[in-house]
Amino acid sequence: MNMDLSLKSRRRFMQLMGMSSTAIILSDLFPNQASVAVAASSAWVARHGLTSAQYQSEFNKYTAQGFRPVQVSGYAVGNQDFYAVLFEKTVNTPAWVARHRLTSAQYQSEFNKYTAQGFRPVQVSGYGVGNQDFYAVIFEKSANAPAWVARHRLTSAQYQSEFNKYTALGFHPVDISAYTVGNQDFYAVIFEKSANAPAWVARHGLTSAQYQSEFNKYIAQGFRLIKVSGYSLNGQDRYAALWEKSGSGAWIARHGMSSQAYQDEFERNFYQGYRPVWVNGYTVNGEDRYAAIWESQNGYNSLELTAIDQTVAQFMQDYDVPGLSFAIARDGRLVLAKTYGLADKSTGERVAPRHRFRVASVSKPITAIAIMKLVEQGKLKLSDRIFGKSGILGTTYGTTPYKPNVDQITVQHLLSHLGGGWSNSSNDPMFSNPSMNQTQLISWVLNNRTLDNAPGTKYAYSNFGFCVLGRVIEKVTGQTYENYVKTNILQPSGVTDMQISGDTLAEKKANEVTYYGQGGENPYGMKVARMDAHGGWIAKPIDLVRLSVRVDGLNAKPDILGASTLATMYKGSSVNPLYAKGWCISSIGGNYWHNGSLPGEQAFLVNTSDGFSWAVLVNTRSQKSAFSGDLDQLMWKIRNKVTIWPSFDLF
Repeated sequence: MNMDLSLKSRRRFMQLMGMSSTAIILSDLFPNQASVAVAASSAWVARHGLTSAQYQSEFNKYTAQGFRPVQVSGYAVGNQDFYAVLFEKTVNTPAWVARHRLTSAQYQSEFNKYTAQGFRPVQVSGYGVGNQDFYAVIFEKSANAPAWVARHRLTSAQYQSEFNKYTALGFHPVDISAYTVGNQDFYAVIFEKSANAPAWVARHGLTSAQYQSEFNKYIAQGFRLIKVSGYSLNGQDRYAALWEKSGSGAWIARHGMSSQAYQDEFERNFYQGYRPVWVNGYTVNGEDRYAAIWESQNGYNSLELTAIDQTVAQFMQDYDVPGLSFAIARDGRLVLAKTYGLADKSTGERVAPRHRFRVASVSKPITAIAIMKLVEQGKLKLSDRIFGKSGILGTTYGTTPYKPNVDQITVQHLLSHLGGGWSNSSNDPMFSNPSMNQTQLISWVLNNRTLDNAPGTKYAYSNFGFCVLGRVIEKVTGQTYENYVKTNILQPSGVTDMQISGDTLAEKKANEVTYYGQGGENPYGMKVARMDAHGGWIAKPIDLVRLSVRVDGLNAKPDILGASTLATMYKGSSVNPLYAKGWCISSIGGNYWHNGSLPGEQAFLVNTSDGFSWAVLVNTRSQKSAFSGDLDQLMWKIRNKVTIWPSFDLF
């Protein structure tokens, strides 16, 4: 029996059915239309957007490392063939052979050759390049293989006839590939006959609305999608699909995805512990599209993940938050990262793990780590004075003689907000004189703003003080603040995708979200780049956590600062025991953290005393008084939703 059924282009849906707790996953994500992920217990690699030569190169590379292809999909864009492939490394691998870019005659020849040697095809991908059909195939030789039949280059009518014939004999389809050549649809199929076959459903010739209906119908009955093959007829997407009533783990299916959308979905699912088990490339109106299936490889309870989603959704609704992204590590291992909402409301672009946000004052811990690295290396001391003839910056800034006590300010004073003035409580210098660069602004402040107190005697939170610390780093190292931090702090921590923000929307960086002000605030009316050392970084939550676990004192990931240096950095001052050096200290529990807040942005970075690290970023700032506190509490709620955290590491 066969019915027309299809997915609407770019419509996506997900089905969660039970949970599994098998593979332990690690990842290294590659850019430019390709993804690679490696699992510790069942290693795997996923790639897409590969030319024939690139696929052969990746094939040679990974098979030399003990991997084998378990699924390959060929497709064409502009008369050029491309490939998506899944490699896997497992024990007790059967003998196998893989071929690609075979003409129909070549495929038949290889088929005859290898089946005569006891192999059988387990997956076939047909695809049209120009007006010719090609095939990629994987053969396996295994003991006790079931009876099987394979057919290719079948028209729709021929496929229906073969389907009726073999299902009447007790066979069922286990692999399906639909493809077009000269606007004619063809099918390649593998049937198997097994004694204990699960309940199954197969559909082909699928329109969008029909597939939507059938998909919903069968997953509601407990089936799961195991294969989906997209193709194009008359400029519209079509699908062939197989469902089975088998397995109990959670799974996710997506289709109609562009290359970037597939990459985003790959990362969204990966950072929740899913791995791809099926990737199908196809072409609609000259553009590559992807359909994929992921299965859970972790121990998350689906109800707990749903509860997290509901909690986040309520927070976003309460505070009109367009987009949110968070990451959580436990004992140095990244265990969860999720994204919600929109990176850009005007385009509908969804937030993905690749998206970077302004972090505002979460920049201060970054600057503090850089200062402490220089202290550890003996390049400066916390007691070093900053201004004046004996100071690190000498008399470079402002006009001497300086105002009272300015030459008494030390590095430690500024790290702990004990500089004696220039606070953000009133007339913050960093938000004045927008036409001035950093040098001009520091000179202006020294010449025009008198300290309120003697340095070291009173706590007053100072953005300007951390701006000065950025110049201290530049003076001591001979590098720009940004370059020094990237080279000596971020890169040794495995972070390569952070940078200083631009000021305007036109200066928006690659993969940076758009910011949305509330209550008349303008996120693009500030000198954010001038705030570099106190509020200028943009980052992904995953990268903030990647840095955070390198200064957590656990050494699960080797710390980039020594234990005594970390102890000094995290020690509160006698004036304010709840602020250390660039880090806040919780009054209860001994957690180290910092928040960040600018028009259009709010951020938190937290290291807890019981081994958690997390970061959360949003692309707006509510005017409601409870907003910041509720964002902080949101992450504690998320942590408390999970009963058992997985043991894998997604870094």
